[in-house]
Amino acid sequence: MDDRIAVADLARNFRPARRVRFNAEDFGFIIGFPDGEVELLAPEAIAVLREDVTQAETAPYLLETLPAPKGFHLRTPVLAWIELTRKCNLSCPHCYIDAGKARAAEMSTSRWLELIDEMAAVGVWAIAFTGGEPTLHPGFAEIVCHARSRDLLVGIATHGMFLSEELLGSLPREGVIISVSIDDLHTGPREKSFPAEQARAAILRAQRHGFLTNVMTNTHRRNIDGLADLMAWARSHGISVRSVPMSPIGRGKFNRYLENRVEDVETAAQFWLQECTWEHEFHEAAGICVGSIFNYGMSFAYMTRRCASGRYLCYVAADGTMFPCTMCAGEGLFPAGSVAERPFASVWRDHWPMRDFGWDDFADSCRGCPINNEAYYCASRCPAMSHARHGVLNRCGASPFEIESVRHRSVLIADTPTGQSSNRPVRPVSAPREPQG
Repeated sequence: MDDRIAVADLARNFRPARRVRFNAEDFGFIIGFPDGEVELLAPEAIAVLREDVTQAETAPYLLETLPAPKGFHLRTPVLAWIELTRKCNLSCPHCYIDAGKARAAEMSTSRWLELIDEMAAVGVWAIAFTGGEPTLHPGFAEIVCHARSRDLLVGIATHGMFLSEELLGSLPREGVIISVSIDDLHTGPREKSFPAEQARAAILRAQRHGFLTNVMTNTHRRNIDGLADLMAWARSHGISVRSVPMSPIGRGKFNRYLENRVEDVETAAQFWLQECTWEHEFHEAAGICVGSIFNYGMSFAYMTRRCASGRYLCYVAADGTMFPCTMCAGEGLFPAGSVAERPFASVWRDHWPMRDFGWDDFADSCRGCPINNEAYYCASRCPAMSHARHGVLNRCGASPFEIESVRHRSVLIADTPTGQSSNRPVRPVSAPREPQG
């Protein structure tokens, strides 16, 4: 059985969730199709919008320009990360959120259920449950089931240790992807380690229960030479892969020696190219899911010249504090209010300081940089990464490895079908730039 057939076989679990999702926005509409494509439409598209509308029908209404004034954001985020608990039984050296102990006043199961109702009511499309270790929350299964009952697409980010037959049997399969970390860094005070072999076994166990599955991995100095084997294993089992480079956020701040070096660029880039190609095939079979929705956020950032954090997506900490993203939560930056005290829409639609930052705020730092060019996609104009590396909000958030990686990856992917597809970060609409003083 080849990879595409294996994934298509598993993807049958997503079919009941395959409806068109669309939200009204100040500029018109944002719409997500069952195949994972996301588009921005003009207000006149209201004439054709319905849950079974086709892309051919919406094509005449594709937005040609996108007004993006200072403070710009979607009226409703399409993706929310939910940190059910910061509690974790491991103490991995790269953990963005410095997980271990629960937060001082974590929200109750009943409040999480109410929050999911609020998110569904305003049009959130997808939730990614994370932690800490989300399966340690006593209401984990109930909360996941409730999210699916409200037709929210679900991703679960876990280390996999507690993915027992019993727990897996209690979760809905339709519209749920289970992502397990395989980083070769899973260590803790109670368990000496959680070997990658056990994490792989947890993924295969989830597959046997009918779940679509994903490997999450941080690339770092210790695992760089094992990435090709990880990719081969994942592809052979119909498992998608999502990687990010090790970053000095959270506990990673104290373990910077793990960051990749410039000499790792070629190996990491070859892995990334395989990752992108395979993910493109996977999403063609799986359709709209947390991963495909997240990917459009990169295009959204490129076209608006602003990070998607706090504009397209958000992060809700276990105590109810809303942050723009995981990185900001890890650095404790830009808390925007608490859903423990206020409704979700009220907090999201309030003023967020993060929304005052755009790429132009990094102009001095970017000047002379080899990837400060529209030919490249740079995601390092990031206040959180700037703060982690420099203690300020408007300097380059990239390491030398990441800068060279962007250059090398761009060359590798340019002539591939994946690079030429709609998933490549291109500017599908133009966003007028703000006047420069």
